[in-house]
Amino acid sequence: MGFLGHQGESEFPFAKETVFNAMLKAIPTVKGMKVDNADKLQGRIVVKAGVSLMSWGENIPILLSEVGENRTQVKITSSPKTGVMFGGAFDLGKNRKNIEQILSATSRILSSSTSQPTQNIANSETTNSNQQTQNFQQNTNMENQQIDKKWYDNKFITHLLLVILFPVGLYALWKSRTIAKWWKITATVIIGLIVIANLGDDEKTSTNSNQVSNENNLDKTAKSIEVESNWSYSTDEDKMSGDKRFFATAHSTNEIEFEFPYNGGSTFKLVVRNMGKGNEVLMTVSEGQFMTSIMSSEKCRIKFDDGKAMNFSFNSADDASMDVIFFNSSNKFITKLKRAKKLMIEAPFYDAGRQIIYFDIEGLNWDK
Repeated sequence: MGFLGHQGESEFPFAKETVFNAMLKAIPTVKGMKVDNADKLQGRIVVKAGVSLMSWGENIPILLSEVGENRTQVKITSSPKTGVMFGGAFDLGKNRKNIEQILSATSRILSSSTSQPTQNIANSETTNSNQQTQNFQQNTNMENQQIDKKWYDNKFITHLLLVILFPVGLYALWKSRTIAKWWKITATVIIGLIVIANLGDDEKTSTNSNQVSNENNLDKTAKSIEVESNWSYSTDEDKMSGDKRFFATAHSTNEIEFEFPYNGGSTFKLVVRNMGKGNEVLMTVSEGQFMTSIMSSEKCRIKFDDGKAMNFSFNSADDASMDVIFFNSSNKFITKLKRAKKLMIEAPFYDAGRQIIYFDIEGLNWDK
């Protein structure tokens, strides 16, 4: 008995021609079956079984051989039309059922034909023929029931366990008396290879996962250092009041060359501070003078990332220092600083017109 098909044979106490004709009548009575080809001289019949819930159909060749006077041997093979493809490797008992149905239907036809008396057969011969038919049916039933099937003899259960619980499936596979030995060996080798391959993949996946995780951690650390380096933080204490004062400072990424008397490139600082009376945003220049702004008379054009440029008015210092300006709407300014990565400030300078200063501002941590 093969894995892809099922073979069965039986012997009828009738002449070959009688059994041949009976099978041609019996096969169409089996649901889903039809005779595709029949050769009486060679004793061959080819049957086709249609698509069912359990298969895509089967090819069923039948061979009749006369083994003695009024004794005909019938050999039947049932195999899936699709071979191993589309589930053909698991017949779920369909091939065995096909053979049993054909033999059973043929037996009924032969039994009904022998039960009718004819002028050519004596009453005693009719009785003997009926008795032989009954004996044949009893022998067939005994053959079908002679194996006391255990749960592991059920192919469907064994195949299912090989998929969902393969250790138990392997046990059932080797205990089964209905599965060929070559298939037991083949299935065991395939399962072993799958297990080994999965173990290798798990180890490789784990190594790759750890490597990727380490790389991500390094990237995050590098990015965190880079972001935090845009701002420096400091605190001090008002000696008179005892209040703490907080500062966050970012340096410009460009320098501006002013004319004499300011030699060398001028750099800028953007400072966010809280002196105990609220947040302030100011900008200082290392060498140079901002335009004086009294009562917010001057404005800077400011652009966050790729957003639209907007105007922020500013005021000069109370002590008339011209190297620092204080932006109005400081809380609004800080909110936008915290959301942006890049900043451009176009500020007016004394005797130097309007100049643009650039800052990298990503990563501001300010909750004052």
